[in-house]
Amino acid sequence: MRIPGWLHFLAVGFPSANVIATSDGSRVIFDSGFGSDTSRIEDALATAGIGITDVELVVNTHWHSDHVGVNTRLRDVHGIAVAAAREDAQAINSRRADACLSAWLDQPVERYHVDHALEAGQTLRAGPSEWEVVPTPGHTPHHLSFYEPQERLLVLGDAIHADDVGWLNLALDGPAAIDVALDTVARLSRLAVRTALPGHGGPILDPPAVFAAAHARYERMRADPQRAGWHACKRIFAFALMIRDGIPLDDVDTYLARQPWLVDHASKMFDTDAETLAADLLAEMRRTRAVEERGGRLHVRTPHHPPARDWLAGSPRRDWLHEFIPSG
Repeated sequence: MRIPGWLHFLAVGFPSANVIATSDGSRVIFDSGFGSDTSRIEDALATAGIGITDVELVVNTHWHSDHVGVNTRLRDVHGIAVAAAREDAQAINSRRADACLSAWLDQPVERYHVDHALEAGQTLRAGPSEWEVVPTPGHTPHHLSFYEPQERLLVLGDAIHADDVGWLNLALDGPAAIDVALDTVARLSRLAVRTALPGHGGPILDPPAVFAAAHARYERMRADPQRAGWHACKRIFAFALMIRDGIPLDDVDTYLARQPWLVDHASKMFDTDAETLAADLLAEMRRTRAVEERGGRLHVRTPHHPPARDWLAGSPRRDWLHEFIPSG
């Protein structure tokens, strides 16, 4: 694998995104994972020889819960500064209700503060190297990736994965998000990348081929934007099943029909009502065997580490509008 010894690709598994950390020079973490995975992520860092108290900075590619969920504990308990895109930082630090899309996605994110706002063209020190801040909007409007030209490394976040693309939020960002994502793929294709490290899945060892595949997939979405809508709905629902350790079978239809993300997709992408889209989405997930019934609950089949059953309802409250109070 073409990753230098000072860079660590920590694939902790869903519901967390991959965590990428440096162990020499400036000790930095790219993305922090999902909140319930705090101990697993700290253990992974320790296995890589990185003590949590040695970390100087956590850098977020974007603000979704699986990438920023441990930010609060890293900053408020361990004193680690947080860096993110300037526009995201402004929304987060002003406590905007839509920050992190926590309520819209029904994904808990503990409130946190961004200490360093990042912009395109800046550089930041991580490990022994300087990394370029590369704007890669599409999956979110202010998504960032990070490029290290000496080793030709690229931290992608959810811009592109080895066998997938980041889902696009056409329900909120409009159909132009597809063109924005295509521009991002073109921008990345112009970089001399040897190894790309995505937010999910394994390292990308043939970036040109993966970028070409991503371009082709987004072109198919541009020809039929409902493809993007289906892709988003399936990914969001699968994640909901992960972080709830399944949903009782009797509650699934009601749960789906009340979710803002599904309501907006129904009206804006599919010209239907929430109940119809919920039924269609369930049928599609069952048809593709993405879900299974077990113990009276509907579970996603993607391997993952469910949070403890009391985690979502536990103390401290894990939602955007409440402060985090460290326990113990």
